Amino acid sequence: MSDRTQLAIGRTILSVPRLTKRAVEVAVVTGLTGLAALLVLGLNNVLTARSGFTGGFDLWMQFIRRSDILGTMILTAIVAVVYLSWNRDSSNNRR
Repeated sequence: MSDRTQLAIGRTILSVPRLTKRAVEVAVVTGLTGLAALLVLGLNNVLTARSGFTGGFDLWMQFIRRSDILGTMILTAIVAVVYLSWNRDSSNNRR
């Protein structure tokens, strides 16, 4: 089994170590989770007429800077990437 894999970024395909690809996947999933939280908090402030989207952004910045929130987001992303990788590898071995 090779210790390198392909990472597609846009139209570019790079040959990278598996650990690098998993780290990029974890970073992307963590970023998407933070973006979803921004969307929820921003829209909540817009729809409840508290302080608009900028107030929601300020609230999100306070929320996202907390170390327990960041730790939970990163841990969840790691578990998701490892599980999906394991599931993909085990389903390929069954064929």
